[in-house]
Amino acid sequence: MVSILGFSYAYWRLVLRQSSENKVASSCISIELIDESSAIKMENAYPISDEEGMGTTPYTFTIRNTCDTFISYEVILGMLNITTLKSEYVAAVLDYNNIQTLNNYEETIIEGYKEGRILQKGSLSQGDEVTYNLRLWMDEDTPLLDETMNQVFESKIVVIASVSNYSPIEQGFTTLADAILVNEYQSSSLESAKAMIASKQTPDFTKTAPIITWQENHEVNQTTVTSTMPHPDLVGNGEPYTVNLTETNILPTIGTGYTFNSETGRYDLTGYEYMDPTTLDYSNDYYFCGSGFSANVGNNDVINPSRSVSNCLTIYKLTGATRAEGTTTGTGGTEIKTMIYRLSGYAYTQIERESDKSDKGLYTMEDEYGTSYYYRGSVSNNYVYFGEYYWRIIRLNGDGSIRLLYAGETPDAEGNNLNMKLTDSSLGYTNRTTSPFNTQRNNPGYVGYMYGSTFNSTYEETNTNENDSTIKQYLDSWYEQNILNKGYADYIADSGFCNDRSLSTTDNNGDGVSTSEKATYYAGYQRFVNFSMPSLVCPNEDNDLFTTASGDKGNKTLTYPIGLITVDELALSGYANNYLNNSSYTYSSSSYSTMSPSYFTVGDISANIFILPSTGNVGGGFVTGSRGVRGVINLKGDVEISGGIGTSNDPFVVITS
Repeated sequence: MVSILGFSYAYWRLVLRQSSENKVASSCISIELIDESSAIKMENAYPISDEEGMGTTPYTFTIRNTCDTFISYEVILGMLNITTLKSEYVAAVLDYNNIQTLNNYEETIIEGYKEGRILQKGSLSQGDEVTYNLRLWMDEDTPLLDETMNQVFESKIVVIASVSNYSPIEQGFTTLADAILVNEYQSSSLESAKAMIASKQTPDFTKTAPIITWQENHEVNQTTVTSTMPHPDLVGNGEPYTVNLTETNILPTIGTGYTFNSETGRYDLTGYEYMDPTTLDYSNDYYFCGSGFSANVGNNDVINPSRSVSNCLTIYKLTGATRAEGTTTGTGGTEIKTMIYRLSGYAYTQIERESDKSDKGLYTMEDEYGTSYYYRGSVSNNYVYFGEYYWRIIRLNGDGSIRLLYAGETPDAEGNNLNMKLTDSSLGYTNRTTSPFNTQRNNPGYVGYMYGSTFNSTYEETNTNENDSTIKQYLDSWYEQNILNKGYADYIADSGFCNDRSLSTTDNNGDGVSTSEKATYYAGYQRFVNFSMPSLVCPNEDNDLFTTASGDKGNKTLTYPIGLITVDELALSGYANNYLNNSSYTYSSSSYSTMSPSYFTVGDISANIFILPSTGNVGGGFVTGSRGVRGVINLKGDVEISGGIGTSNDPFVVITS
């Protein structure tokens, strides 16, 4: 006889029923519920694994400081009196911090609540805000007992804020490196702070930080632009620069529709083909990428007058075109002017939303020296004042030094004011804030921060560090004027800067030498574009990690220990291939260069490095382009601070006297 026993379990949970306003212990602190529909309301809940719990929909809320002073706050989960399920059976995590049951969070007393647990401590300067994502679930180790069956769990978010009195200095942390770590969670223990940071999951580098939902914003105003098309007489005229021209590809690529990707902020044309805009029936809709189409038929390489059909930053509706009288002579031949008029442009607005693993704050990754702590996202607590200038902390290097990105003469600097100003006229610059990476681009060697004798026969000869790049001369001159001559050099570490010239391992890649056979793609391109896998380890350390003669590692070829940010560090700060982002702390409304080679093309014979344009999409750009110069230095790990909490209004202040 077989006896079959059947039984049912009713684990009951009601979570975060926002039937009334949250409790806020300050009249000038506001809480915004981003999306009340995302509240966790799990009934008949049962124990699940942490992995399943992290996959549940979070409860999202924003804390905004509308006071005129700096504040500290505590995020507390307050259990209502109706709650009967013990906190030891409820797992909780705020964003992607350490997962633990509620009873392991610090307990606090809140009037009118059965129990309170502090989920997070933080601080905000005037006008700043922070968004959190809370997940709760029944812990998988919950036993089958009477005290867990048919119980109720009901809670609310409580935020208690006050004028800030937290300071790393007052907690006994006087070095900048230690202050950075403990300041992340306003901790009184360095080891505890490190453990909390290390417990965070690896971010999703295929997404930006913060993740942004982009919306179309159709411009009302109409405009007219003048574009050009190659003259039909150029087709088959026997000139070498027109050999690839056909009757078709002298026309622009025009689409009959488009799609918009709200995650990337990019447009794709649909129904596109080569079309003559002066012969179209404009009772139908037509679109093209960019603000116009223009011809370039030089260098024996046809660049179609509007060849972009995907990942377009801007798309225009074409409502008419007329062929202008006469012709103009352009690069490579005669062109016909085409008037494009009554264009409706499309732009974007952004809305930050739940950012999953791509949140902001400190994360860890290994570099050449050990464990590095890097900042990611729209952080506002990584400001440093050193040597009469403001800087943003990129990361703590594995050797304990601190990598800084130049951020201007004032804490609120924007655009060109984020770039280093060079007043030394010996380089031909007077009060300049821009520079090309190199003044020539017709050889792969020009992707180098330093480079060898160009047009040599081997990769090693091309990339020998003999000649200074244009931007290195600029940075050396700035360093000499503003760091060395002002007595700040003793505070600078020699931790190196990676100008990674190793080659991509993808099939059919060039050799980094030839200017005519195949395009060369560098390893940074492969990491950022192909794999979304940034790295802080310089692959060819002996040649590409730029250090001075006093450095412990690297090529020991630098005059001064100053360089640029890398594309890997931009990825860590929140950038992803083909995505727009103007909210990461590394963004600037003025385009600037990185130190990372991207590719060398044989058609237009051009060396390209990675750049961060003002549009907020990291990509390749000619080394000859004049862009902003945001230098990077490394401070010694034992530099001391006189105070500060890392905000723009109260930066960490390095003691230099």
